[in-house]
Amino acid sequence: MHTDPAGIETSTFAGLPAAAGRGRGVIATERGGVGVARIAAYRTQSARVAELLRAQFGVTPANAPRRVSRGDVGIAGVGPDIWLATRESAGNTFAQSLRTLLGGCAAVSDQSDACVILRLGGPRVRETLAKLIPIDIHPRGFPVDHVAQTLCGYVSVTLWRLEDTAQSEPVFEIWAGRSFAASLHQAISHGAAEFGFLLEPFGGVPAAGRQTA
Repeated sequence: MHTDPAGIETSTFAGLPAAAGRGRGVIATERGGVGVARIAAYRTQSARVAELLRAQFGVTPANAPRRVSRGDVGIAGVGPDIWLATRESAGNTFAQSLRTLLGGCAAVSDQSDACVILRLGGPRVRETLAKLIPIDIHPRGFPVDHVAQTLCGYVSVTLWRLEDTAQSEPVFEIWAGRSFAASLHQAISHGAAEFGFLLEPFGGVPAAGRQTA
């Protein structure tokens, strides 16, 4: 997702096929407007970072490959004393607020315009990801809130699992660099084609140039 010079949000996937195969086995939803920030605690400051985040957002970040969330804020552990933080509809202001909050105890970099996030659901999502991702995503091996930095096809991604739906279907979110958006789309849509793949546009409005197949 990015904002064009006229100030109108446009889809990262504009012009790419919005469907592959037949059916709704995998439904991908582009996550628009999310504020994304990478937090790296300075040496000996990890506990202070955790304390400040807990006080501000009610979220205690895990120093492990797990995601914790409360309200519209989620924080995923992606390395020793390193986290990927997200906030709904916050855009670039989220990283700015974290820099103010964390001051001299962590380096904060704004990733909001540098990444794409897809929410993946549907009854065949786990079977699709099992084709593409070289880690065990069985519920016993990858339970709710677990996080992994891995590959999807040939694209480096960060994957986390959200709560299942009311129908007990798994839900995942997958994060990748914006420049790899087309490759990510190709990997997932091709992997899901036998089950039916749909890409839901952000905001529920088809982007200009969107195609169906």
